[in-house]
Amino acid sequence: MSRKLPDITPPELKMRADDITVTQTRVYRLITPLFGGGVTPAEADPITVIRGSSIRGHLRFWWRACRGGKPEFQGSLARMKAAEDAIWGTASTEGGAGPSKVQIAVQINNSGVEERPFEVRGGRWGRPEVKLRSDTNVPGYAAFPLQPKKEEARVGMTTKAVRVGVSFTLTISFPRDFREDVEAALWAWETFGGVGARTRRGFGALQLVSVDNEERQPPPAKRAQEVIIRNFRRHVARGFDIPGVPQLLQHLVVTEKVFGDAQAAWHFLIEKLQEFRQERYDSKYGLSKWPEANSVRQFANRNPRGKSPRVLKFPRAYFGLPIIFHFRHDRDLRDATLKGISTERLASPLILRPLLCRGDRAVGLAVVLSVERLPPGSLWLDGKDRGLPRKVDADLTSEEAQRIEPLNGETDVLLAFLNTLLGER
Repeated sequence: MSRKLPDITPPELKMRADDITVTQTRVYRLITPLFGGGVTPAEADPITVIRGSSIRGHLRFWWRACRGGKPEFQGSLARMKAAEDAIWGTASTEGGAGPSKVQIAVQINNSGVEERPFEVRGGRWGRPEVKLRSDTNVPGYAAFPLQPKKEEARVGMTTKAVRVGVSFTLTISFPRDFREDVEAALWAWETFGGVGARTRRGFGALQLVSVDNEERQPPPAKRAQEVIIRNFRRHVARGFDIPGVPQLLQHLVVTEKVFGDAQAAWHFLIEKLQEFRQERYDSKYGLSKWPEANSVRQFANRNPRGKSPRVLKFPRAYFGLPIIFHFRHDRDLRDATLKGISTERLASPLILRPLLCRGDRAVGLAVVLSVERLPPGSLWLDGKDRGLPRKVDADLTSEEAQRIEPLNGETDVLLAFLNTLLGER
């Protein structure tokens, strides 16, 4: 005889909010070529075209830029780092939060094709000359790290490549409690960042195609800045600055000029940067309107040349370090290198990239990250001429800025560059 089971209602299973996982499938295509992105730095990899670990690193950076100013951190790096580790994880050797609660998987939809922006041709007396290919879509000024070194150049050699036409699917899972933080990082990465190397000069720029099979339309070109500012207010936490942590502030310019495609917008931005940084008297081979070359000459006990301003400063350090000065007009003056005392390299806080808009049109986007713009300590001018090496300075007085023509009186070099873009609206 079977026994009747007791009529007992099982207890309701209550899931904590942080147990509920959000999973999104996001499809992207690159609107500019991929620089690097594989296992070997600065080299395109046809097998490991885009790595999930690389995307995690980009998202972690943009989380800091968007959320590092949260009032609850009170400007404390330790508090921000604890929150960062809770979301993005720590290495197993560090203890603490452990593996990331944000899971990332990447599927390559199109690995693209190789494009080699530079070639080595025979020049005068058969000497190898590195030239930008006439059929490349890559702006040479942004791609200079792809050039072979002078001593390595051989006529007809295979030069470094970028990859064009890459697309991929990102599947990202995270606890629902982290949704605001993760979506802020995704927005900033998609808008200002990219994948691979040299994203601050526009390589690897992203277009979000769809989320969970729903197509995402880019904004009309004339509303691009409005949309960015609206999302900026939604995603960027404003409270306290944390030393050494880059933050997104509204130091941005969206060009009023609308371009036929992303490549045209990208070329425009890079050409404007090149014009500004290399402005010269008389011709593109003339003497610089900037003071650094004459500063090196004077420190090395040489006479200054031409009309360049007599300002013993190195203001272009704000575009990033190191800077190598080569003196084609001075046969007796050897190369000099500007770098930091504490660190040789410093990433540029200036980001330039195209932004795709409705109808495959595009605008140019320039943004300056809020961060310590020079390395701790001082600048160091390294060289082998008498008078070098030595400490030098980059900061300008108002009177000095008036004497440097490209700055038009503006002491903030990066802001002066943004002003030139405003003049192109």
